[in-house]
This record gives sequence, structure tokens and C-alpha cells, in this order.
Amino acid sequence: MTTPEEKKELVVRGSFEPYTEGNVDAIDEAMSEDYVLHDPASREKTYDREGFKEHVESFRTAFPDLSATIEHMVVEDDLVMVHFTVGGTHEGPLPDLDLEPTGEKFEITGMETDRIEDGELAETWLVYDSFGFAEQLGAIPETDTPARQ
Repeated sequence: MTTPEEKKELVVRGSFEPYTEGNVDAIDEAMSEDYVLHDPASREKTYDREGFKEHVESFRTAFPDLSATIEHMVVEDDLVMVHFTVGGTHEGPLPDLDLEPTGEKFEITGMETDRIEDGELAETWLVYDSFGFAEQLGAIPETDTPARQ
């Protein structure tokens, strides 16, 4: 894997298509056996490849209409940085928040940095608006802070 475009395609296939298309087989195809996802907003904090599959499946159950838009992608050496927007309707249980379906829609932005090693995704660091996510689903009360007005 030598070109920036190939690296971008790998990230889309391994990190985004499982969520948006339900293609969990892409995880095995794109990610190394010792893959690690760092998600500080999750109960687990990190997921290995099998844990990531389970996380994707539970998230797709909670948000079957999940959509993602890649706003920007930048490649630097073995790193791919992605700025994205995701959204969906909460129609299934959400174990990370102990939240039953609310029917509420959400839309948040986030960023991830993916490290590629030997042509596979080896590690992902994820940061997103977890507060806005929980707030939009009704898991926490809405606040009226200057940043949200």
C-alpha cells in the first residue's frame, strides 16, 4: 500500500463501511489481527478486532439508518486523519449508555486518526461529540450553554 488514495480506501472500507453498510466482513479484510480502537467515550475504552465487530453490530442495531459523511481526509506517512459527520435514529438498545430506544435522531461530528501497518489498519484513535450525542438522544438533559445557543 503506497499511495494516499489506497490508504484512504482502506480506512473507508474498514472503519466506515461496517457501520454504514453492515459489512462486518470488511473488518477482517482491512484490519490487522492485533487491531486496537481507542474510544474514550465508550465503556470499554479500547476494542480489539473482535470487540470492534461486536460494537459495530450493537451500534447498527441501535441505529439501523446510520449514515456517515466524510468531510475531510488527510494522509501523512502511515496515518490517515478523518473528519466526519454521523447521524441516525435511535431504534434499538444502546448498551454503552444503558438507554432503551428513544426514537430520537442525532447528528454529530468527530475525528479519527488511523494508523496503517503492512497494508492493514492497525490502530484507530476516535474523538467525537459524545456529550452532544447523549444529549440529542435524551440520555442527559439539554443544557443552555453559550456554546449550544
